[in-house]
Amino acid sequence: MITDEDVRQLFQEKLQNPGVFGGFGSLEIYRGMPANRWKDAHPGGCVRHLAVFDKYHVIPKYCFDCYKILVEPRIVMDLFKLLMIFEHLDLPNDNSRKCMCEARVDCTGTYKGFIYNRGMEEGKEVRNIVRDAIAEGISPKVRITLKRGCSEYGLAFPKYARIKLGSPMMQYNNDWQIHEDAFDASAVFTPDVSGDRADDSVSYSPAEIFAMQYWLRYAATIGDTSYLRIAGRTLSPLPRLKRPPFTAPRAG
Repeated sequence: MITDEDVRQLFQEKLQNPGVFGGFGSLEIYRGMPANRWKDAHPGGCVRHLAVFDKYHVIPKYCFDCYKILVEPRIVMDLFKLLMIFEHLDLPNDNSRKCMCEARVDCTGTYKGFIYNRGMEEGKEVRNIVRDAIAEGISPKVRITLKRGCSEYGLAFPKYARIKLGSPMMQYNNDWQIHEDAFDASAVFTPDVSGDRADDSVSYSPAEIFAMQYWLRYAATIGDTSYLRIAGRTLSPLPRLKRPPFTAPRAG
């Protein structure tokens, strides 16, 4: 079991001495193989797919075989523990994974971890691995679910998100291919290196430390006091963050 003291010892000093970071980076921390290196993936990875969706309101064909495991830590302390688990998680294809705080106004929840899979069967296999690792490292009470693709797709096309056993599943509309082709004809993408690491598994970049500091201020904003055990001090809230009231989990 990962203890609160394990988290404090690993992160507290790093968070107080973040190093130099000259810009606004991602508020998510990634591990594993970047999405543009998956089998038969587009060079633009998930950035390309979401851009197609945003421009044409269609779901790219590649995303119909994307399944993600959603892990929902109950407090920010557990989000840091989940990151520690993701560092060393042995998965079949070094599956892409990330930790984040939910700030999208149209999405529920607070702390989240995602692991991406190609196909439902791989998703089920990885879910079993993750469930055991989280039960041992954090708690068996952490919620873990298997979902299809990005939340934005399910909000726009509810049938896409339905993966109940025995129910018909939404299929790709071949008429959408013309939109994908038109987008790719003019788009240019830079390599996605979000999962790459230059250092060992306990060395974090300034951009990643920036993301962790955001996680702690997010917790301070919603009233999750577990952040104090990591930060060691009171933090100011995020001025523009609007989330539902936080409900602390019951002990035990």
